[in-house]
Parts: sequence; structure tokens; C-alpha cells
Amino acid sequence: MGGSSGSIRIRVLGLAISVVALLVVLHSVDLNASADLLRRANPAYLVACLGAIVAQVVLRSVRWRLLLPRHRDGRLISLTRIPPVLLVGYLGNAVLPARLGEPIRAYLIARREEVPALECFGSVVLERIVDTATLAIVAFVAALAVNAPDWIVRATALVAVACSGLTVAFVVVGLAPFVRLGRAVSARLAPLRRLDPLLGHLDDFARGVDRPSRSFAMVVAVAVSAICWMLDASIFWLVARSMGVEMSFAAALLVAAVTILGTALPSAPGYVGTFELAASATAQTLGVGSAAALALAILAHAMTVLPSAAAGAVSLVAMDVRLGRLAADAAEAEAVPAPAEV
Repeated sequence: MGGSSGSIRIRVLGLAISVVALLVVLHSVDLNASADLLRRANPAYLVACLGAIVAQVVLRSVRWRLLLPRHRDGRLISLTRIPPVLLVGYLGNAVLPARLGEPIRAYLIARREEVPALECFGSVVLERIVDTATLAIVAFVAALAVNAPDWIVRATALVAVACSGLTVAFVVVGLAPFVRLGRAVSARLAPLRRLDPLLGHLDDFARGVDRPSRSFAMVVAVAVSAICWMLDASIFWLVARSMGVEMSFAAALLVAAVTILGTALPSAPGYVGTFELAASATAQTLGVGSAAALALAILAHAMTVLPSAAAGAVSLVAMDVRLGRLAADAAEAEAVPAPAEV
């Protein structure tokens, strides 16, 4: 983004982590056996995966619509306008570092619908927090269900508690009280007054997290997140079935959950390396052979990233916008962008 030194460091770190992860996951694996499993994958199961992906996009669009700011006249953003923007965000996450697809989709929906950009970004942050908390709880339940090793149970329990606590803090307490406290302190302490512009932006951002009457939206968000993670698990389960790999749905749910949590680490675009390492290592822990675990990781990665990224590319063309330009504009936006229909 703009060639900044911070962005370069993130990219270098992500690339390094991906390379190390790939070296670890490929160590002592029979690549020919993995390739043979991939060649024999039953395409009927992969078509079913596409159905799960479509259902996820629809459900996540419904959820984001409830969390987004409304139009000035109080109307919700039209549901049909959200999926293309969401898909562009998926494309950004697949080809850009540091999950830049998230700010890109927030900026794009704000520009298309003429709603506050920082509130849109706040809705994305809240969505990610709810998603992560729900996923961590799902992972913990799945770990118990498959009698996973103690370290996996403890790790998922720790993440579940931490993420749930953060979600409760955002929803019940809200961000705005902390921002107001910060502004009050900076107004009284001269050395901190330079922070006031930043706190002003955080105040705008808080409106995207702390809007009133959000209880119904939050209940829906949690329910949708849980369903979407079940759909993610179904993709892993279907991929395993396509290659004849024996795996229960609970085990597929745990593999999917640990893998998705693992993609929070810095990596090359598209989570290359970290995805494969998390998926194959978890599958092997649950008794899947190394070659089958690697094949599962590779094919599940392709099915969860490539279709939605391709649909995002189509959406870019349909809206006549460029991903690089959107990334730069999203990085530079400090207020509501000038209205522009795209």
C-alpha cells in the first residue's frame, strides 16, 4: 500500500513465515502420494463445496447488512448491493498482504452507498471480532467432541475465552466510553493533545461499533457466524470424502477452525504456507496420514480461496474499479470519501 516501509516489512515478514511454513509442511511427506490423491479427487464432492461457498456469501451479506450504517433516510443498504463488495474483499485478502481486503470492502461499500467510511470500517471490525469469537468456541467444542490432545483443548479454550471477552467488551461496554475518556485526558495534558485528531477519528470509528439497538443484529451475527463455520467445516469434510480420506464431521470442523485461526498469522497473500501447515498438522494430530493430510490441506485451500477470489475479480470488472486503486484510496481515506457511484 503506497510502498510504505511498514507495508514492506509486513510483506517481508509474511513471505518469510510462509516459506518456513511450507518447508515444515513438506518435510518428510510423500509428495507423489499426495499428488495421486489430488488426481483421484471426485469432482462431484467439489461441486457440492461450491454450493457451501455460495451459501456462505449470502449469509455473510445478510449479516454485514445488519451491522453496516444505514442510509440517511434510515433505509438499510440493499442486500443485492453487498455480495459483489464482499467478494472484492475476498479477492483482496487472497492477493494482498495483511488482510487488506477488509478495509477495501469497507471503503468500497461506503463509496458506493454514500455512508460514513469509518462506521463501515467499524462494522467490519465488529464482524471480525464476532466471527473469531464464534470460531474459537466452535473449535473448543469440536476439540472436546473428537477427544483431541490436551494442548489443542487448552489452546482453543484460551482463545475462546479471550475472544468472547473482547466481544462482550465491544458489545456491552462499547468503544465510545474509552474514546471519550482518552479525549478528556488529552484535553487536560498538553503532551497528549497531539493525539486529539486520532481520537477524533476513533470517535467516528466507534459509531460503527457502538450504534444503538444492535442487540438483534448481534444475535443474528453470532448465529450466522456459527452456521458459516459449519459450512466451512463441510468444505473440509467434502474435500476429504472426495479423496477417500476418512474423517468425521467433528474432526473436519476442528481442522477447519484451527486452520482459519492459523491464517491470522502474517503470511504471503492467500495465506500460502500457514493454511497448509495448520490444516495438515491438525489433520495428522487427529490420525490422518501425512500424505493425505497435505492433499487435504492443498485442495481445501484451493476450494476456500479460488472460487470466491474469481468471483471477486468478476465483481471488479462489473463495477469498473481496480483493486490497487481501491487499496490506495482505502489507506488514504480519513473521512467520508466524495460520493461516487461505481
